[in-house]
Amino acid sequence: MKLTDILSAVNPFKQKAAPRKNTNLNNPFADFGGLIGGRTLYPNLNYEKFVQDYDNNSEVYSIIKRISKTISTVPFYVYKVKSKKDLTTYKAMMANASSGADIARAELVRIKAVDEIADSPLNKLLERPNPYQSFSEFIENIIGYKLITGNSYIWANRLANGKVAELVTLPSQYVAIISDGTINGVEGYTFTLVGWDQLNAKDVIHLKYFNPYFNTNGQQLYGLSPLQAAYRTVQRSNDAKDTSVGMLQNQGPKGILYADESNDFGPEQAGKLKEDFYNQYGTKTQGGIIQNAGKILIAGAKLGWVNMGLSPVDLQLLESEKITLRELCNVYGVNSALFNDPDNKTYNNMKEAKKEMLTQVVLPELVLIRDAFNRFFENEIGQGYYIDFDITVFPELQEDMKELSAILSQSWWITPNEKRQAMRYDTVQDDVMNSIFIPAGYLPIDELTMLQNPRDAQQQGDYNLPPVK
Repeated sequence: MKLTDILSAVNPFKQKAAPRKNTNLNNPFADFGGLIGGRTLYPNLNYEKFVQDYDNNSEVYSIIKRISKTISTVPFYVYKVKSKKDLTTYKAMMANASSGADIARAELVRIKAVDEIADSPLNKLLERPNPYQSFSEFIENIIGYKLITGNSYIWANRLANGKVAELVTLPSQYVAIISDGTINGVEGYTFTLVGWDQLNAKDVIHLKYFNPYFNTNGQQLYGLSPLQAAYRTVQRSNDAKDTSVGMLQNQGPKGILYADESNDFGPEQAGKLKEDFYNQYGTKTQGGIIQNAGKILIAGAKLGWVNMGLSPVDLQLLESEKITLRELCNVYGVNSALFNDPDNKTYNNMKEAKKEMLTQVVLPELVLIRDAFNRFFENEIGQGYYIDFDITVFPELQEDMKELSAILSQSWWITPNEKRQAMRYDTVQDDVMNSIFIPAGYLPIDELTMLQNPRDAQQQGDYNLPPVK
């Protein structure tokens, strides 16, 4: 029996994809080139190399780790939709938010759009997606694979009744797409590491980056890895690190000290000079102090020197490392100030860089995950429910949330409980907290129009107003 047969017998993904439905016989792109229904499409990109770059390159690791770890701390909740119109507006505002103030304004619309559901099976699934991971670890895996390979695959393991029992992140470098015979259609997925059976497309959530590489082998169905765009940058970084390590490990002669031709200086004299040099100028310490530093070499012949190597400074390796860091940060959309860039590291830079990462990198990734969850679970829980995240948990956004507090304090037409919801506090179970409080001292406009002659003191008195001068 083959090893693959043994592994297939314990396959945790033991389920077959549904047969391909030939629903459009007139589709001009059906069975397009190599896109034949049921055929596995293997990507041309070497995803395993990208994983190795993450494992072996400190800059790549640091950037991906910081982004994925930050996103993993954001909680997700389940809501009941109150207004589809307000929900559409809220989604658009969050997707286009470029600052904490924009997020604060979107929160005002959210409270009109949805109500949080405290307890539901989906809440429990989001809290513990599988027996061996917390939700934070689960999200970190999703984002990590996506930032490395450009793809993330989430498998929904179902019970016998069809309900989703757990969500599992698959290693994206070992997942291949099975075509349904059309240019953008997917019949299923297969785990290529040991040749396990295919997974039904309806049981897999596929998150990916845009890929313009379109061909008849279905490469457009896979996401484009950021590390593919930064291929030469990463290679240059790896070469620079290899060079530095090699210089430290293989410290050959720094150069050649030779006697001028006018001198009678043979091998015996050369050996004696070398021995005297190391005896007098080799590293010697006494009480932690180097004793031979600064001494003068006296030779019995005219000597010359040929340099045989360049220092890391001469090779500009340190400058190259800084350039590499900045280029990789550009690819992932983060500021190099967050990664100890010596020329870009001040308190203000760090503070603004953190806020920028939240709105320009973290928020868009959260929006994509949220939308994917809502599309997938719509068939599981029905319409009228909504999964969303709470990005206001970050301290860097709290200063901008003061603007929301100021707006709420002036918005008398919003109930106290709605204000609490906007600030992400629990509501208070009291009817008074669901009432609208009108500021004192205001009069309806129709009462003011009853003042026919505001200079009439008697009429003014009728309304208990002081006479107009």
